[in-house]
Amino acid sequence: MGKKGKNEKKVKGAEKTAAKMEKKVSKRSKREEEDLEALIAEFQSLDAKKTQVEETACAPPSPRLSATLSTHPDKDELILFGGEFFNGKKVNPKH
Repeated sequence: MGKKGKNEKKVKGAEKTAAKMEKKVSKRSKREEEDLEALIAEFQSLDAKKTQVEETACAPPSPRLSATLSTHPDKDELILFGGEFFNGKKVNPKH
């Protein structure tokens, strides 16, 4: 025969354990939510920097015929390749 109240102690102990676990889980979820919010804010600031347009004033290229514009592989720039000088008249390759 067992002691009186043994089952009651087991129930109380299980309730305490469940309460502790619930407290741990709530703390962990709050921490994860804060981390998630910080990551989202960081990604938003990085995205804003990437999409920001920066214009640099420079001299325009001389009039060209048969030139090619290409994008730079590493930077956000356009590169003008080749072409012949064009003054508005027919291009004469002999001269």
